[in-house]
Amino acid sequence: MIEIDGSYGEGGGQILRTSLTLSALTKKPFRIYNVRAKRQKPGLQRQHLTAVEAVKALTNAKTKGDFVGSTELIFEPQDIVESGHFTFNIGTAGSVTLVLQTVLPIILNRKIEIRLIGGTDVPKSPTIDYIRLVFLPLLTKIGIRGDINVVKRGHYPEGGGEVIIKNFKADPTSFSINTFGKLVRIIGISHVSSLPSHIAERQKTSAMSILAKLGVEVSIDLDIRENEISKGSGITLSAIGENSIIGADSLGERGKRAEVVGEEAAELLVKELKTGAATDSHMGDMLMLYASLYGGEYTSSYLTQHARTNAEIIKKFLNVSVEIIGESPYLFKAK
Repeated sequence: MIEIDGSYGEGGGQILRTSLTLSALTKKPFRIYNVRAKRQKPGLQRQHLTAVEAVKALTNAKTKGDFVGSTELIFEPQDIVESGHFTFNIGTAGSVTLVLQTVLPIILNRKIEIRLIGGTDVPKSPTIDYIRLVFLPLLTKIGIRGDINVVKRGHYPEGGGEVIIKNFKADPTSFSINTFGKLVRIIGISHVSSLPSHIAERQKTSAMSILAKLGVEVSIDLDIRENEISKGSGITLSAIGENSIIGADSLGERGKRAEVVGEEAAELLVKELKTGAATDSHMGDMLMLYASLYGGEYTSSYLTQHARTNAEIIKKFLNVSVEIIGESPYLFKAK
């Protein structure tokens, strides 16, 4: 059984999520202790427990310590199921995109549909539009395709968002995403839920005023939702290059002007582009698992403690050589 210290490095929930994914794929059981030891609320919270419940259901795993607040978990997976419809409700505004990241590699080429209920657009997590506009298009470059449907949006603190993941097929290959290439165009989605529609318009306008300086076509769609459980807004931007995609987003909050939301996302996108890397810092974390599974390399904008920690957890499960060169930008290689 693989032993994992959950306080290692970044000491957060990604250690658990990466362990769950790779345990399912390799059928290697693990024990993690000091779960999320470096967080304000240590132990399993609802979002983390939902990830455990999801992978447990998909692998008929035997578990011990899977309850809210637990600081130790034993996870022993069996075979991955081949088909089924599953619903996992976080029960809070906990991020559905983090649970999505956990299960996605597990359901490839299986007749599995998953409905996730919780937060689609919440702080400190990829927004659901970042997943759709940046993550999925990059996955197509390595042979992975599927559908993600946003039925309802969920914002902090109410949650109540609903996302359906299905039809994920893969013929993955080794990959090299080392250069962004020439910037071709920028697309985006500015959304608002159960708030005045002009908020989404203002987010879009302020973002476009900054992005216009880049000299390429900018197209930002509006997503206006009037009867959601939760109130909120946000904007996600995707810079499409000849060879890669870079994303950035920003969320609204009480007292934060819509213009500031749009400016934040645009300025972050410009900052990421200026590094010359092929991917943004969030995608650098997210691609690491796929590069390690299939053999790949890529450059990313800023090396985070999150990424360093993830690389060490991957090595516990996979017989793979990983190399990180540089910091900003940095090159990640796995073979």
